[in-house]
Amino acid sequence: MNPRLKQRLIALGGALLAVGLGWLAATGSYTLPALAGVVALAAILVRVMRLSAEVILLGLLLIGYIVGNRGFAQLLPVPWLPLFPAEWGLAAGLAWLVIQAAPRQTLPWRRDALNRAVLLWLAAGTARVVVDVPHYGIMALRDYAMIYYAAFFFLAQHYAADRRSRTFLVGCVALAAIVLLPVYYLFSEFPLFFFTNLAVQGVPLIYLKGDLAATFLAAGSIIVFHAAQGSMRWWSWPLATAMFLAVAASDSRASLVGAAVAMLWLLLTRRWTYPAVQGGVAAAVLLGMAVLAFSGEAPSVEARLHGLAERVTSIADFGGTRVYDSEGTLDKGDNNRFRMVWWWTVMNETWQQGPVFGLGFGYDLAKSFVHAYDPAMGDDFTARSPHSIVMSVIGRMGAIGLVAFIVLGAAIAHKTWRVLRSRTSDPFGCGLWCAVWVILTSACFGVVLEGPMGAVVFWTFLGLANGMTAEAPAQVPDPADHQPSDAGRQEGEPAATAAVVN
Repeated sequence: MNPRLKQRLIALGGALLAVGLGWLAATGSYTLPALAGVVALAAILVRVMRLSAEVILLGLLLIGYIVGNRGFAQLLPVPWLPLFPAEWGLAAGLAWLVIQAAPRQTLPWRRDALNRAVLLWLAAGTARVVVDVPHYGIMALRDYAMIYYAAFFFLAQHYAADRRSRTFLVGCVALAAIVLLPVYYLFSEFPLFFFTNLAVQGVPLIYLKGDLAATFLAAGSIIVFHAAQGSMRWWSWPLATAMFLAVAASDSRASLVGAAVAMLWLLLTRRWTYPAVQGGVAAAVLLGMAVLAFSGEAPSVEARLHGLAERVTSIADFGGTRVYDSEGTLDKGDNNRFRMVWWWTVMNETWQQGPVFGLGFGYDLAKSFVHAYDPAMGDDFTARSPHSIVMSVIGRMGAIGLVAFIVLGAAIAHKTWRVLRSRTSDPFGCGLWCAVWVILTSACFGVVLEGPMGAVVFWTFLGLANGMTAEAPAQVPDPADHQPSDAGRQEGEPAATAAVVN
């Protein structure tokens, strides 16, 4: 075919497609235009960045779940098919991974303790759900999501072995963490704008779940702090501090505990810089607030300081017996009692009916809790998770699942210790390992790993961190990888970090 004629036919087809998509958008049908936009963006990124489509898709998922949060998680790419972005991304990534691995006759996992622990987690949950699907149907598969999202670990670990893919994913993580802070404040001040102007078919693209957004801010603070090196610290350290202060001022106690756990890891491994900077700034802010409060000239500051003190002390109020009078802490005691009653109900019910294998995926863990906590709630109570991944594991999989979860936690702790103790570790990788602990700790006190908003980010962080620090098999260098982007890297500075800095 004549090349000029070919170009004209392509241009004509593109124009007709653009007119059709524009007409659909004008009539309120956004599904096909949105899909076309995503495909076009992916095609451009594939061409420009020379990355595979599944790597780009994972990067977009990270940005979507960190910044978009609950809103992004509720999007249905195909309205008549109840599959959310996480399921589409996971299916595409696993399919291409299998296609790549089949000719090589290799498996996308590494022979280390963490990979074995994740496989054990997947095996224990899968064996349990096979028994539950005939009884509970789609509800069993819905609850099983807390297990199968772990497959993102293997995807991220596999992509991290390639320098170009790793650099792109690292950039997506850093970008999402940076963008989240202004979005967090804008959403709190102008929620109506996000619900109406940034919505697709009635679903807001950005709808922040308060406790999860604070958890991502805490994780992002550590990542941003460790990402930029050298002269870039002048903007990365203040930004990381602003994120940390936003977490401290938020209503989320789980994220604050998660940040404390991450700092403890850094202190135990003699990485003093982040705890020293954040601790020093926090102490200075508290001192300034105390001076203003005791002066009697700033009642709003005094109220905020009192609320912060109540929020911190409420963490240890396990029975919810204290009385709180600050505006933001009135319900903290009831929240504590809510969790304690539900956790005790789950443990007691599991012990009586299925101590070894649990009650199964699809079983209603809330039914007995509602009767014990407030029977008046009745059918109005729709939550399925007991607000703790540990209790979800006990209720769903019993002692078998708890053992698998403990093994997984021990493997993560062992690898974290090794990486943070090594002075040759990539700083960004160290930040990722700490971020993993922020999310994991928060998951012990809220609904995090049971849904895609927290689970996709957690497992991807874990896989990316392990892929960056594990010993990858030797590969033949690709001539296309020799790009000027490394020219600005200082001697001895890791390539992944340099990509974020530059």
